[in-house]
Amino acid sequence: MSAKQKNLDMTQGNPTKLLVLFAIPMWIGGIFQLLYNLVDTWVVGKFVDLHALSAMGSASTTVFFLMMLGQGVTNAISVILAQAEGSRQEGLMKKAVAHAYYLTLAAGLVLGLFSLFGARPLMVALQTPAETIDQAVLYIQIIGGLSIGQTAYNCSTSALRAIGDSRTPLYFLIFSSLLNVALDLLFVLVFHRGIDGVAWATVISQIVSAVLCNAYMLKKYEKLCPNKEAWQFDGKILREYFRIGVPMCVQSAVLSIGDMIITSVINSHGADVMAAYTIGSKVQQLATVSFSNLAFSFSVYSGQNFGAKKYDRVKTGLKKGLLLIGGLALVSTVIMLIFAPLLAPFFMKEDNAFVLDASISLIRIQAVLFVALGAIWAVNSTLRGVGRVNITLVSSIVELASKIGLSLLLPVLLGSLGMADYLGIWMAAPIGWMLGLIPSLLYLFHWFKHPEKPEERPMAEVESV
Repeated sequence: MSAKQKNLDMTQGNPTKLLVLFAIPMWIGGIFQLLYNLVDTWVVGKFVDLHALSAMGSASTTVFFLMMLGQGVTNAISVILAQAEGSRQEGLMKKAVAHAYYLTLAAGLVLGLFSLFGARPLMVALQTPAETIDQAVLYIQIIGGLSIGQTAYNCSTSALRAIGDSRTPLYFLIFSSLLNVALDLLFVLVFHRGIDGVAWATVISQIVSAVLCNAYMLKKYEKLCPNKEAWQFDGKILREYFRIGVPMCVQSAVLSIGDMIITSVINSHGADVMAAYTIGSKVQQLATVSFSNLAFSFSVYSGQNFGAKKYDRVKTGLKKGLLLIGGLALVSTVIMLIFAPLLAPFFMKEDNAFVLDASISLIRIQAVLFVALGAIWAVNSTLRGVGRVNITLVSSIVELASKIGLSLLLPVLLGSLGMADYLGIWMAAPIGWMLGLIPSLLYLFHWFKHPEKPEERPMAEVESV
């Protein structure tokens, strides 16, 4: 199949069909991404112990924070390239890829140094239990110290998806996931390593996949392969990266810091509550894969149509897509409400009634509002595609403030009523999804009426000025 045949032009044809066709490889990829993440948790929970599982949970929000900062670069390249693809600007695409590599190297260096030297102070600040802190620190140092592999991989896959090729990233994700599973089992079962073995399995599979995926992209797509001119520093490209990427980084940082604060709250309830949180969160990832990738595909869809100045298609596609996402989210909700007791024990080596009951309660409480989660993902993805990243930052701040405030207040309220106080922490996130959606929806309604403000011009027009 030719490159042209593999790529979807989102500016023509039925929006629902295009979104589904684009999302199908991402759905399959999401399943393998889950395999990637869930096997780590399963191996640690089944073949190490609950302390190691708790350590992974304590470290997970910090690792997520580091990865999300790196994704500020890769999300920006997706927006810029999608708009350039929509306006057919190949010269701009080459420059965007070259400068993305510069920023990827810089991000990898900064995040690596932060991970190596900041992991322990951060874990201490987050009140990580003494029996798990050493393992949590080691996990962060390995994953974050070599995070350039993940960032470089995301850079290439974001570029490929921006031009409508969601199949190639799927192939490399499948390869990376299977390699990670094999290395997990090798390091833990054969070499008898603990949480460090799982971490090394992750970074090795990321680095190998990053090298192969970038090599494929540069060989297969001439329009994404930078020429000599593209490697010269261009202030306009860098400013556009910073205009789009910095708010995305801040947004990711805001949410991640919120998650770390909530992690600190959970840690204060003990290692068993953290283990329950880790298990419940992994099962939730399994539930949301049905609609998450469809929601995230809106950034490419809206970006290409914004670049082509087909603003009505953005509105039409979002309306139809939200109906589909809502239906998938409701199905996921029903499945989680019914099958949570069967899924949670999958990650436990030994019987622990408290951990099991607490994890099931998290799964069920948050599943009730999966519709709100799918909606906020889709709406903010659409806004990012048209370059309106500042309002998504506002949305994240509202969501963060809600989660933090409620995770502190609700446990006190429920405890005073004789209920398990940790249930208040579980409730904070879904309420935060609903509140964070409000500013994004209000702005999007306004944007639909006035889509052509000067500061919202497609990048191709900025480049030509």
